[in-house]
Amino acid sequence: MSALRRLLLSTLAVLCVSLGFAQPAAPTGELPRRGFFGTRLGYVAQPVAGGQVGRVRPDSPAEKLGLKTGDIVTHINGRAVDATFAAQFTRRPLAGEKLTLTVLRAGDTQQLETTLPEFPRESYANAEIIYTHVTDAKGQRLRLTVTKPKNATGKVPVILIAGWLSENPVESPDIMQDEISKIFRGLADSSGFAVMRVDKPGSGDSDGDAATGDFDTELAGYQLAFRELARFDFLDRDRVFIYGLSNGGGFAPLIAQGAPVRGYIVFGGWAKTWFEHMMEIERRIATLSGKTPGEVNARQKQIAELYTDYLVHGRAPAEIFAAKPQLRALWTDPTPDVQYGRPYTYYQQLQKLNLAEAWSKVAVPTLAMHGEFDWIMSREDHELIASLVNKNTPGAAEFVAVPKTGHGYQTFASWEKSFNWQADAFDETHLTRLKDWLAKHR
Repeated sequence: MSALRRLLLSTLAVLCVSLGFAQPAAPTGELPRRGFFGTRLGYVAQPVAGGQVGRVRPDSPAEKLGLKTGDIVTHINGRAVDATFAAQFTRRPLAGEKLTLTVLRAGDTQQLETTLPEFPRESYANAEIIYTHVTDAKGQRLRLTVTKPKNATGKVPVILIAGWLSENPVESPDIMQDEISKIFRGLADSSGFAVMRVDKPGSGDSDGDAATGDFDTELAGYQLAFRELARFDFLDRDRVFIYGLSNGGGFAPLIAQGAPVRGYIVFGGWAKTWFEHMMEIERRIATLSGKTPGEVNARQKQIAELYTDYLVHGRAPAEIFAAKPQLRALWTDPTPDVQYGRPYTYYQQLQKLNLAEAWSKVAVPTLAMHGEFDWIMSREDHELIASLVNKNTPGAAEFVAVPKTGHGYQTFASWEKSFNWQADAFDETHLTRLKDWLAKHR
């Protein structure tokens, strides 16, 4: 075992002990299943410090314990719940682990105990689900799930998912009722395609810590998953489609590393530079937050100064704020080391990518979709992807502006409702559009 790997394992072990959880096994053998609790804990300092219970899932261990939204969990297994503990709690405990919770409700303190079941698995009427893992160059085991259509004859085409920026897992059991999970389940159960997904380091069951992980390692995990297609004899390597969402919709053409791909699907992706993306999203956020046009422009000048130092020149945010304290208020995360839940160096790596160059080499069918009310990514990026592909193969790429749709396939009545996450019912035509396009190009 290399010195680096020993350091990574010892650091993870110390973190787990400090959080009050059992130490995970060294990353050899089968990847253990994470536990299922059924609610998130959001750190609060008042009326006492602890993790405030969020929405409680029906029939979950949290509900069976009698936890209610607003309860405050002050201790777990004797360890005080601080901000770090609360943030890690939903992912760190493993199935079979016993938890003792100290809970404060309306001034009364209770002691509650439970043993966590494993997080629910996916199941389908028309597909088998395979749970396995791959091991990356750092020795981290990454959860790999593959669905296989039942009663399939011969090799089947496959969709490889390239996921988003956040640490949210790409697994989609029935308890997950978000729109993207419904898309994934629909493709697995009724498209006739196999679906392969890999959880990045620190996401779902995967080893690692998303809060300290880097993009290059994450990308290498997707590239490893692509090579693992050869492990499954029922997958047709000549009919591989890569489906990128959000961040994955940008770097999708980097996954195959020159190997042939039948087609690409992009939803809510990007193709310009990360600097340009941040300038654009900051303008949209300021505008939708109610600032006047003049206030937006004045703020954008400071934003440009911050992101030039941070992304273009590669300076650490803490260093920037020490020299230019007036820029600190533009950073919405509590610590300058982290932005949107990922280390700042992650975004400096994104800035180094040349995705326009990568998309310029694509010459296969491509569906580039952007939601009308997606305030996170820009329509122009998707139009650019389609135009770059069509320069190589005229008519191969199609840009679709999806009406009344947000960044995660949610349906909204307006920009304002999208910005405030006030979604309407799921639109089944999203799934139909995908299946029709895949059937056309399979």
